[in-house]
Amino acid sequence: MDTKTHLTDFLKSNARLYPGQPAIVTDEQTVSWQELETASDSIAAFVSAKLGNKSQKIVALLFPNSCEYVASYLGVLQAGHIAMPLDVIYKPLEIEAILKQIPPDLVIADQTSIHRLPPGALLFNDLLGSPGSSTTKPLKLPADKQIASLVFTSGTTGRPKAVLYTHANHIWNIKVCSEVWNWTHEDSLLVSLRLSHWYGLVMGLSGVLYHGNTMYLQERFEPETTLKALAAGQGTIFTHVAGIYTKLLDVKDYKNYDLSKVRLLISGGAPLPPAAWEQFKNRFNQEILEVYGSSETGRIASNLLEQRIPGSPGQALPGVDVKFSGNGELLVKSDGIFPGYYKNSRLTRAGFTKDGYWRTGDIGEMRGGRIILKGRKQEHIRRQGYTVSPRDIEWALHTLPEVSDAFVMGIQHPREPDDELVYFLVTSLSEQAIMDFCKQSMPSVWRPQKIVMLESIPRTINGKPELPKLKSMS
Repeated sequence: MDTKTHLTDFLKSNARLYPGQPAIVTDEQTVSWQELETASDSIAAFVSAKLGNKSQKIVALLFPNSCEYVASYLGVLQAGHIAMPLDVIYKPLEIEAILKQIPPDLVIADQTSIHRLPPGALLFNDLLGSPGSSTTKPLKLPADKQIASLVFTSGTTGRPKAVLYTHANHIWNIKVCSEVWNWTHEDSLLVSLRLSHWYGLVMGLSGVLYHGNTMYLQERFEPETTLKALAAGQGTIFTHVAGIYTKLLDVKDYKNYDLSKVRLLISGGAPLPPAAWEQFKNRFNQEILEVYGSSETGRIASNLLEQRIPGSPGQALPGVDVKFSGNGELLVKSDGIFPGYYKNSRLTRAGFTKDGYWRTGDIGEMRGGRIILKGRKQEHIRRQGYTVSPRDIEWALHTLPEVSDAFVMGIQHPREPDDELVYFLVTSLSEQAIMDFCKQSMPSVWRPQKIVMLESIPRTINGKPELPKLKSMS
């Protein structure tokens, strides 16, 4: 019987079974499983001494992808508390709003990021060198009750949707996907997904923990660097959002890269255009395996190794129950469903049907046992694997006193993985001034592809924007 029920159980098992094997490899350093456990133990001792073991507390983390981040994250989990990663792409406006809405009990950062945080944030190197061990026992709850991570569905200011995810949720995703993908200890992962986002944290780091793999960790995605690493054998598995594969196709000297050492390339976050799938196969002799899920649901569907068909995320995974509502919205139930949004029971309840299915917001149908996605509800804008709320962007725009009215719309293009983001504005500011504000205050996924200046935003008698008219203006 497998007694590993929490993510940290896998860390300890890997340190015992594979002590000298590299756990994380970056450009700067290589850390073995034994070294990673030792560093995480040091962080855990500090966190336990500070926060005790009476109830779960929140520890915010601001790091780029790095060995220090992984050690801090696992140290928080070893102490039994909740890790709240902050994305390094967040602007000061976002960080301030998040920490105000969800005040953490501790904040830990590295040397490159700590200056962006309020006074009182702790430096990783100082904690790593703190002497002694805590006499406080770690807090341990049942795996389906103990929250491991608190992540955000998008880079958010004002009203962030914070997703709680338990140890059991993390492990379920890896276990069910491993069965379908034949993911084993013999694999290794190349990861350039941000570990502060659900996709990288769960399908990257949690998977590496579960299997005792080596993770080749990149701080950020760069097309040529990724192709060079994959060609060199750094990762038998590579997973990323759909838009990244179109960027790999833009590399002009693609013939210099042989990807035959890669066993599996996985695309998620948004539908991958079939034309891009075919082009990638023709160039690199690799059939991308498309998957489907969200931060709230975990993985829902996947193509099979022996049946990778473009234009569909495949079949529902084992243990996932799907059905469609009267208007075609996909509803899902599984052990991967999150326990709820942080301190937002109203929004959590609204997401579930009366019989316990989660409303995905995606419109689709079942065809030949495979899920076919046809579109999304207007409020769900997908960009680079993030779900972006137009209302949050409007909130940020309205912090400018010169903006008297704003409406943000996502335009879906069937052949493109990302939605086009359009701002409709009533303002005295120039388009360049708006773009400068976006670059200074917003993450890249919030920035518009088009700005439409209006004297007034057309609205119905009830005050709602006239969507067909606005769409015709875009």
